[in-house]
Amino acid sequence: MTAAGLIRVTTFHARAGQQGHLVAAAEGNATAARQATGCLSAEVCLHPDEPDVVLVVSRWESAAALREFLDWHEGVAHGAVSPHASGRPQSVHYPAAR
Repeated sequence: MTAAGLIRVTTFHARAGQQGHLVAAAEGNATAARQATGCLSAEVCLHPDEPDVVLVVSRWESAAALREFLDWHEGVAHGAVSPHASGRPQSVHYPAAR
């Protein structure tokens, strides 16, 4: 991995009437990420055309930093968002160009 790092985009689908709760849970996860070693940024976004879709976009110094965070946080994160999300979240990792 280059010095540019890694960007992770995780997509959640809110259960009916749960978007606000899902956003709050996702924001809690993003806050935890921002405090993790190697996290450069983490934001919660709403899809402009699909009101039930919530995205968490985070940027990491390296894949190793992200893995270290996920090893610690995945169980907590799943418990926070799963009551408000439909199905499993989908995550994609992109090498940053710079």
